[in-house]
Amino acid sequence: MKKTRNSQSRRLTGLCVFSATLAFSSSASAQQSLPTIDVGGARRLAARSPAPRAPETPPAAPRLAASSAPGPIAPFIPPGAQVWRGPTNVVGYVAGGTSTATKTNTPIRDIPQSITILTKQQLKDRNSLTLNQALAYVPGVTVAQGEGQRDQLTIRGQPTTADFYTDGVRDDAEYYRDLYNIQAVEVLKGPSALIFGRGGGGGVVNRVTKKADGETLRAAQVSTGSFGRKRVSFDVGQAINDTLAARVNGLFEQSYSYRDYFDMKRWGINPTFTWKPFDKTFVTLSYEHYFDHRTMDRGVPSVNFNAHPSILAAQTAGLGYLFPGYPAPTYRSTFFGNPDVNYAKTDVDRAVVMVDHTTDSGINIKNQTVYAHYAKFYQNTFANSAVAFTAGGCAGTLPPCVQLSGYNHETPRQNVFSQTDVTYTLQMAPEIRHTLLAGMEFGNQKSDSNRNNARWLNPFTGSANINTFYGYPTTFLPVVFTNSNFRRHTDLDLAAGYVQDQISVTKYVDIIAGVRFDSYNLKFVNNLINPAPTIDNFWGQTLTSNTGKWSPRVGLVVKPFEQLSLYGSYSRSFLPAAGDQFNTLNISQANLQPQGFENVEAGFKAEIMPTLLFTGAIYNLNRTNQPVSVNAFYNVLTNTRTIGGEVGLVGYVTKEWQVSLGYANQHAYVTSSDRVPVAGVGPLFTEKGKVVPSVPQNTFSLWNKYDVSSFLGFAPGFLGIGSGVIYSDKFYAALDNAVVIPGYARWDGAVYVKFSENVSGQVNVENILGAYYYASANNNNNIMPGAPRSAYVTLNAKF
Repeated sequence: MKKTRNSQSRRLTGLCVFSATLAFSSSASAQQSLPTIDVGGARRLAARSPAPRAPETPPAAPRLAASSAPGPIAPFIPPGAQVWRGPTNVVGYVAGGTSTATKTNTPIRDIPQSITILTKQQLKDRNSLTLNQALAYVPGVTVAQGEGQRDQLTIRGQPTTADFYTDGVRDDAEYYRDLYNIQAVEVLKGPSALIFGRGGGGGVVNRVTKKADGETLRAAQVSTGSFGRKRVSFDVGQAINDTLAARVNGLFEQSYSYRDYFDMKRWGINPTFTWKPFDKTFVTLSYEHYFDHRTMDRGVPSVNFNAHPSILAAQTAGLGYLFPGYPAPTYRSTFFGNPDVNYAKTDVDRAVVMVDHTTDSGINIKNQTVYAHYAKFYQNTFANSAVAFTAGGCAGTLPPCVQLSGYNHETPRQNVFSQTDVTYTLQMAPEIRHTLLAGMEFGNQKSDSNRNNARWLNPFTGSANINTFYGYPTTFLPVVFTNSNFRRHTDLDLAAGYVQDQISVTKYVDIIAGVRFDSYNLKFVNNLINPAPTIDNFWGQTLTSNTGKWSPRVGLVVKPFEQLSLYGSYSRSFLPAAGDQFNTLNISQANLQPQGFENVEAGFKAEIMPTLLFTGAIYNLNRTNQPVSVNAFYNVLTNTRTIGGEVGLVGYVTKEWQVSLGYANQHAYVTSSDRVPVAGVGPLFTEKGKVVPSVPQNTFSLWNKYDVSSFLGFAPGFLGIGSGVIYSDKFYAALDNAVVIPGYARWDGAVYVKFSENVSGQVNVENILGAYYYASANNNNNIMPGAPRSAYVTLNAKF
């Protein structure tokens, strides 16, 4: 093993009004922006021809190109063809449109929804290799700890482990996602059930994969640096002939960490082919195998130095938020638990067939069928209590101490989805155009969830918990996982249909309206043999949950000027009672109404310059009927509300300077709970008014890249520097608000060198000032310290 030591709504409304006014006044003096036109039946941005200029005049900042597919287009793909979902008109950090949010190619400023797109250039410049790293710079999104074995986010106050998509298709198993084969990452905020189906109450994250578009590519990337990183990836592709193109992306990485005893190995391979049997017909085949094996690490516990008996009594009564605890002071590398047994292993196999055909009359038909199998197993020991200071709380060891617990969990899943979309653009009158969408989706998801709790010291009668001295919480005491906890199997069938109409009423007004109906049938089987069966826990117990829900969306976009759009929208989504991962269904919940999400949003989007986009939004998001496990005695239903706003700026400020800026202000809290307090059993107060965990009120991020070549007399692109800041307010680790995670600020930087047309390199430094901070939490006693100063060197080569 490798070891290293190492008042709300008014203020937000005023902010958006001021921002929109500023954007308009700036754009009035800027260059002409890009008009919205119709190309091949799809609405898109096209660059207006620049005014003539003398040959010696330096080139202006790039304009948004008329490309319609993610990445560069080779002659293999005809100009104007929208073959794949994803960002369009990409120039550097900014995308002019996307076909993900509406399933039609739509300019960003015509979409009544807040969207953040992380382009390939952004991901590369910030050295974002994983999804968690990429999302750290997205306003309104908090990257949670995920128990050290999965991606987990809180988007606009809504925690999720399942609202992840790949090319618009659900990718909801629990694992860590790498970006080796990813062209862009899109974050669509607010309920999006019309497009994506269930869940997505706070928003969804969509990864856009690299496709075989016929471009000739021979690229490799090698990276090394802090904590023994060793990583190599490649991207090879070309048109084999006029009708067939191929591309393959690959990855291998072995790395360690600033956390003691941690090591990680992952690799992936993703070949893809595009076949063009006819001019307007494309068939895409793709297969990916991805493997990830790592030490599972759940961080450090909390401590409350005010732990007087009267305060402990207050915490038991539900008043812990009056005397909050904080992360326990220890080295950021300290491991809590037994590292010899902690690991998480994931194998992903994903196959895709996509067919795109456009008829001579302009009707586009797309079908995407996906098969995915996820083999997932993890095993962990971890801190299960705050630091205790009394001998009574430290049986078996000296105070201060921490209680350790553990379990293993097998969670395989098989997904099969098939989506079919039909789109058509209808010009009703010279000033009225309809972009029509009709579609359907069918799917099946089979999942197992098998958990065994730990037994310490004795494999037959050992305790599920053990105390260890806080001064050295890493233990190598024997522990086995032979205490069966549950054996669950779920089988979900789904069918959905949806329609949408995007109406352009003159060049000043767009209306979008649509609705989706989802039908779900979830079957739950209890496969655990219970020696003492009960009414809600016996072998062979079978429950079913049938859900049918309508999810509407309506939006209005007003464009008083070519460079400015103002929008308002209303949308709803839902989540079946079984939850994100189908793991909360029991005899008492089988007939519960689904969780509901309702979002009202208003905002603006402004092109300050042709490749500089300024956006802002305010919103009110309500969630109902959310089951929350409080402790062994209670499983309560809560309603929550998130009121917030955000602004963003992305693109070229000058031809040398690119920027990506985001600020979010959000307040997420519980509006009601069905808890009925019982004297002497658990808390005496409900959750009403509590702040939703992992939701800092203010977050800010800023990344700059500047080409300094001209200052040193070099050709453009030879030398660049990057600098970024991430700031987060304090937040709570759990719903009881008993532990506060302090706020922090982190400064990152980078240097870029282009040695030749085919060879370039970069050095990225994270946390330049070495700030000691806590990045995320899963609960009150699983808190992850942030990484210290870290430096990574990357070499890029094209052949």
